[in-house]
Amino acid sequence: MTAGEEILDLLLDAIEEEIREREFYLALAKRVKNPLVRRKINGIADDEMEHRQTLNRLYWSQSGKEPLRVEPDPSSIAIPDMDGRSLKDLFKTAMVMEEVSAGKFNRMAFYTLDERTADFLEYLADFEREHYETLSAELRKIQSHPGWEDQGPAD
Repeated sequence: MTAGEEILDLLLDAIEEEIREREFYLALAKRVKNPLVRRKINGIADDEMEHRQTLNRLYWSQSGKEPLRVEPDPSSIAIPDMDGRSLKDLFKTAMVMEEVSAGKFNRMAFYTLDERTADFLEYLADFEREHYETLSAELRKIQSHPGWEDQGPAD
């Protein structure tokens, strides 16, 4: 496998991961009652969609082909199980996902030969680290103020 083929495989993996992460965040947002927290989680889900679209364009520019021809059915996407898990645990899972994504983008940037692509991948890694920080701040809030994630406008 050439370095170019390896980057294409990594891009496909990253695209699939962005899809999974988005579905995870959409499901997580449904578990949170606090509209402020839910908005932040939905914002991260939106970012993951934008990352996916940008990675699709990057894949196309590198290969001349579309990475995914059919939009996946959300019910067919394997996301971490949420049943019986606390929101604290789910936030920790999300933080690990963001760390993994940031590391993947940094590795891809290191191995790509195109400087512009490498810069963009490093930018995405920074974005994922910002998601980690957002999630970490919300987790601290949940831990220090029990019930914060369940407070609604009338609470």
